[in-house]
Amino acid sequence: MPRLVSSGLYAVRLSLALGGPFLGAACGDDSTAPSPSLIGTWDLIGFTDMGISAVTTGTCEFRPDGTFGINAMITFPGEPTESLVIAGSYVQSRTTVVLTIGAQTGNWTLTSSGNEVMLTENEPPPANTITLRRAP
Repeated sequence: MPRLVSSGLYAVRLSLALGGPFLGAACGDDSTAPSPSLIGTWDLIGFTDMGISAVTTGTCEFRPDGTFGINAMITFPGEPTESLVIAGSYVQSRTTVVLTIGAQTGNWTLTSSGNEVMLTENEPPPANTITLRRAP
């Protein structure tokens, strides 16, 4: 898996999870429409890397053209706070999300509850997770 942000012992592997062409999720008929659509601005409220939770603040924006961007701060236990700035593309098909950042691609599963969504990387446990809340 790609390591997009390194912080001491912990690497934040967003492996294109937030970078895939979400354009696929925004287009098409009802049979291909995502549930829910990621298009829009989200607050980044949680991230785990290999089961280690980080304190996060910042935003994530998924655009209708299939691109996304993250501008955040992230802190793992015992590590200094680091800036997290990522740009990439995404593709969403219902609850499957493919994120691409540069030449790296990651597959994620989307679950939702109210105005929050969680992306869970498709990898052996402990899987990485990204938690977002729809921005007001």
